[in-house]
Amino acid sequence: METVFSRQIQEDVADLKSREKEPFAKGIADRIRFLRLLKEGHAERLADVAALLGYHLRTVQRWWQTYRAGGLAALLPGPPHRGASERITPEAWTGLRAEMEAGHIGSLHDAQVYLRDHWSIDYGIDAISKLFRRRKTKLKTGRPHHRKAASPAVQAAFKK
Repeated sequence: METVFSRQIQEDVADLKSREKEPFAKGIADRIRFLRLLKEGHAERLADVAALLGYHLRTVQRWWQTYRAGGLAALLPGPPHRGASERITPEAWTGLRAEMEAGHIGSLHDAQVYLRDHWSIDYGIDAISKLFRRRKTKLKTGRPHHRKAASPAVQAAFKK
């Protein structure tokens, strides 16, 4: 049965079925299923499709408006990333890593001071900790030595 919706949807049913089975997130597969149900004529109104898929009518209306405005390409991507971007630049990160590898930075406070003084980037200690966790970076330092046993002569004598 041909409906108003089925005439306005450019993609054919076979293409929509194959795209529906691709490994997408659940919401994107539902958007493709929404188009397929309209194209096949399983529903004559958007409210019927909303009931079949378990979404609110307003959500399905927004999907239809998005499809009509930009086609399938506009309907497929999920919501944009809304998180804040990192303040550290690639150059600052490279410089920080070089300082850490050289042994000049041994604590989060040292990293904070370096970024503030050399790159004018202000991070709190907790933010630097999270930055290192996101980038899978650990402050590697040598084992601490006792101040009296730090001389090579004392160490050599102890080993004998």
